[in-house]
Amino acid sequence: MKKNCFFSLLGCACGLLAFSAANAQTGFDFGNIDFLLTDNALDDAANRYASVTLTSEPERAGRLGFTSANAKLNDRSPRAQAAQLAALRAVRNALDEISAKQLSPSKRADLTLLKESMDDDIFALQQHRAESDPLYYAEALDAVYDVVLKPVSSPRRQRADLTARLNDLKNVADQAEKNLANPSAFLARLAMEKTYYAYISFDELVDILVQDAEDDIAAAQIKNQANAAKRSIKKMFDLFKEQSQQESAADFRLGKEAYAEILKNRYQTTEPLAKLEKRFAQDFLSAQKQLAKTLEPFAQDVSANEDEVTVIDGLNNQPIVEEQKKEPAKKEKKTKKGKFVPPTAQDFYTVAKRITQAPAETDLPALLTQEANQLAALLTDNGLLPAGQVAFTVKPLPQYYAYTQSDLFLPPFGNNARSDFFIRLPFGNRRAQAEQLVRDYNTPTRKLLTAQELVPGRFYQTAKTAGLSAARRFYPAQSMADGWNEYALKLASEAGYIVTDDELLFLAWHNYRRAAAALVDMRLQSRQYSYNDAMDFLVGENGFTQEDAEALIKESALNPGKAVGYAAGLDALESARAKYAKKLGKKFSLADFHTKVLKAGNVSPNELADELERLYK
Repeated sequence: MKKNCFFSLLGCACGLLAFSAANAQTGFDFGNIDFLLTDNALDDAANRYASVTLTSEPERAGRLGFTSANAKLNDRSPRAQAAQLAALRAVRNALDEISAKQLSPSKRADLTLLKESMDDDIFALQQHRAESDPLYYAEALDAVYDVVLKPVSSPRRQRADLTARLNDLKNVADQAEKNLANPSAFLARLAMEKTYYAYISFDELVDILVQDAEDDIAAAQIKNQANAAKRSIKKMFDLFKEQSQQESAADFRLGKEAYAEILKNRYQTTEPLAKLEKRFAQDFLSAQKQLAKTLEPFAQDVSANEDEVTVIDGLNNQPIVEEQKKEPAKKEKKTKKGKFVPPTAQDFYTVAKRITQAPAETDLPALLTQEANQLAALLTDNGLLPAGQVAFTVKPLPQYYAYTQSDLFLPPFGNNARSDFFIRLPFGNRRAQAEQLVRDYNTPTRKLLTAQELVPGRFYQTAKTAGLSAARRFYPAQSMADGWNEYALKLASEAGYIVTDDELLFLAWHNYRRAAAALVDMRLQSRQYSYNDAMDFLVGENGFTQEDAEALIKESALNPGKAVGYAAGLDALESARAKYAKKLGKKFSLADFHTKVLKAGNVSPNELADELERLYK
């Protein structure tokens, strides 16, 4: 059968050769049959990779856009992971047999992406998460809500998929109890927190399931099934709680070798750790200086010990007055003239508390939609982005995500050209909602969110790259995606969208916090820092609140390397822009440059230069 396929393919190729000679305007070049066959070998490997993902990781497949995976959860047994590892290694060996020189130029970048993604998957499987990581089981709760968030054509189909995943939670709970052996107490605590919030927000799932129930009997049956799923969640919570209290539990930190492997495969960063640490220490110092500069306009009228702080209640437009205890005045540090005294996070907190207020408009989805469209028009009119709108709808996240604060939003599933953008709306009592409005949706924070995550940030890029190859859509270089997110803030600032003293201060704070996160992530995961060392650095040395410092350490535990990986993508984008601006001079167009970057997609940073060169030619 394979021989017949080969000769059929060869016959088609020969026919296309004759066709292209008479129709040169098509642009296809089949002058070397080896290129055609090698391209198809790559496509075959990509299809096999997708097949392994679909059968072994339905949760991930669902996020990639495969609807057939919506009614399943991962089999979290060591046996299943061993089978998946063997299948992936077979596909990876097939990739090694493909010669990059015999691929068409556009497929070479795809080959790199597939190799990096597969290497990351293989390395993750080698860590035996089923036996060591409680979060691996808690991720099943995210998968349940993925069904709620995904765009659907049939509510009935959605409810059926949701019921199937809820019913499968019993198997997940049983596997966690059976397989987990001496996990990290810190990771168990994070898994316990996620499971707790899934439990207390469970009623929202029941409400979805009982919608349009045929009768009371059907509704009662649905509720019984849901209660069984809720008991499974409670079982996981009890297990994770017990594991979080074990004194001899394993260390959640990766160590230098494992950390370097994740940086290489997942975030395309291959610099030696010592060199990276030196670089990020310098970045943190630069971020401190920039924060100090943006704090200067507020220096004269800032009091570190204000008698009261007024927070505007965005729901009723009434002030909420908080009495604060006076603290003894601190003696100013004596410094030599000209010596730089770095600011701390507390300096930012003090100013931010005084200058921020809730938005006048409390319909946040409508407000973000309006502001994103205005920013898109501004960037297009100023020649920073190509013409053309991106369609989206802003919707609130379910309570589960709101409670955990794991995401302010979720990206489109399957790289849809049009999809929903989910935000975390304020919740709780009136006072809690007012405080969240001030903290999360004051004007500077909202502008950063709009630019970084909507337009021209992650959502815009995802929509604009929806027509790329499967490799670039499903297995993008994470460092380039994160790098574009940071680059989007630069574009917004250049366009005059982020321009006031307040907005520039919050942008400097964002960069300061990001630089601190990168440094802590590197020192923590390479085991230079213990948990207590990281807290001392953030709270003791740099004035972060306990809550903010804890959030940064949790981010490192949940996504090791992510705080570091953004730099590779940002550097690649800024270097490419500087190169073509210098090369083309007055002919250089930012809109055209960004069009080509979007056409290239999130290729590996090392491949971006070749891709842009091909597109410019």
